[in-house]
Amino acid sequence: MAIDITKGSHKVAFPSKVASAQSGSPHVYNITLDADHDNGDLVIRDTASWNSFDNYDEGTGTLTFSGIIREDKGVFYVEVVSAGADVVMVYNAPVSPYSEKDLQDESLFYNAEGDVVQGLSLIKGDIIELSANAFSSTPVEDKTVTYNATTNKYVVAS
Repeated sequence: MAIDITKGSHKVAFPSKVASAQSGSPHVYNITLDADHDNGDLVIRDTASWNSFDNYDEGTGTLTFSGIIREDKGVFYVEVVSAGADVVMVYNAPVSPYSEKDLQDESLFYNAEGDVVQGLSLIKGDIIELSANAFSSTPVEDKTVTYNATTNKYVVAS
């Protein structure tokens, strides 16, 4: 599935080949957000804040992540090289009973502070499809990326 829309400054993401999104392993968690996040942002699952069945708060601390940019026909992907044990990708699937035009509603890509979202665990080899505005600079095939939790951008190595 190629991402062909971008809504303003919001990034658009799709878990193209993320094991936890496809009923594989490891896990999908419910995360209560402490800040606003777009789909595709990375956050830490706070293992000490179990609110109810499978519901955790967004955690704090050092977020560790590295990946490699892949490109196919102008579409950008990040292949996960490594991710910290409690790092999850924010993703609430845009589900709508309406037409494809209605699926372009900006609110489908944005999650407000206090929302409960899916947190997809990431493992080596997972592939995340991202719009170009998810990156700190122009994405380039085979470049390494890390993640900046302050700017919520995938940082392209120079």
